[in-house]
Amino acid sequence: MPNASQEDSGLISGADSYLNYTEYIDYPFHLERLKWLFEKISSSRREQRVRILDVGCGTGNITIPLGLIENSEVIGIDIHQPSLDHAINKNPFDNVRFDLVALRDYDIREVDYIIFSEVLEHISGYEDIVQYISENSKHGAALLLTIPNGYGPFEISQQPLYLLRRLGFDSFINSIKNMVNKKEPYSLNYETPHVNFFTLKKLRKQLEKYDLSIYGIKNAFILTPIIETFFPFIPLQLVATIDNKVAQHIPSYLASGWYIEIRHRI
Repeated sequence: MPNASQEDSGLISGADSYLNYTEYIDYPFHLERLKWLFEKISSSRREQRVRILDVGCGTGNITIPLGLIENSEVIGIDIHQPSLDHAINKNPFDNVRFDLVALRDYDIREVDYIIFSEVLEHISGYEDIVQYISENSKHGAALLLTIPNGYGPFEISQQPLYLLRRLGFDSFINSIKNMVNKKEPYSLNYETPHVNFFTLKKLRKQLEKYDLSIYGIKNAFILTPIIETFFPFIPLQLVATIDNKVAQHIPSYLASGWYIEIRHRI
């Protein structure tokens, strides 16, 4: 639960109080992921204590706000110590903690929600992780996954950047980002390119191999992540709101990404 000092400060008030504990407030594309995760867990949790594991938690911009969910225990894990140090230093909650550990070295038998938010596309050999979750998580646990559409508008827009990085222009790209004040609010580890490019058909097929199924999908934007990447100085709140609403009425293969709930097959 929150510390007394936080309660006294008046920051905790109303349904959106978790917005006071994330840097995503200035990044509509990222903020929508947090909203989906918070609402998904807080609306469907059981009466007993809910245990939440945020894998690849980075600087804690999802992990920390989840600490406001009543009767929750939230653990963020990552393998990048500088990102964890940043998260630890800004964490005000007693029920939120961070560990330097890989998922396959973590006991998930009592975890209710396992979060992979914009992480799985960065991990080569990710099927081993899916297998570990299937074999070691309890039945009834949910894997909450947010991933880019591997062949959607956002990934297509990133191809020139991927090519430049392969050609050794990392320093040039980073200089341009600094020039336009482009920040990465999710991690301090910027050198982690996408190595997996998902389609829903491919994902479903791979999940079935490990006795897992998709129980719900929500489209995540069309153009907002592209604008946020290339034009970070443009205010996006109104554009993002419209873009997100339109995304809910298009075929999934046209969206830039998806929010996905995964559970063991019944």
